[in-house]
Amino acid sequence: MKTKDFYKEFGKRLRQLRLQANISQEELAEKVGVAAKTVSYWENAHNPITFSKIPMIANALGVPIYKLFVFINADEIQADKDYVALLQSKTGEELNILFNLIKELQKIKY
Repeated sequence: MKTKDFYKEFGKRLRQLRLQANISQEELAEKVGVAAKTVSYWENAHNPITFSKIPMIANALGVPIYKLFVFINADEIQADKDYVALLQSKTGEELNILFNLIKELQKIKY
């Protein structure tokens, strides 16, 4: 997955979770401390997400942080498929993006 594709997938996931939480872009923006246009840009992959905003977004949506990065539909995963198999199916570039993201998230102080 290329970086651009990652932002597209993140934007789709953010929109999905926001709609599930039944809040508008304006409401999410207010809770996170950004302009509504910024949320729209995130959802449409026009601007990359700022790492420091990720915990605030997860909190506003009422989900754990990792759920922002689950880009596959849970209904499509077979019950016996585990995370090791999922990670093994990813390319080196996709894993590098994921691990770099995890490193950055670990630096954030809550």
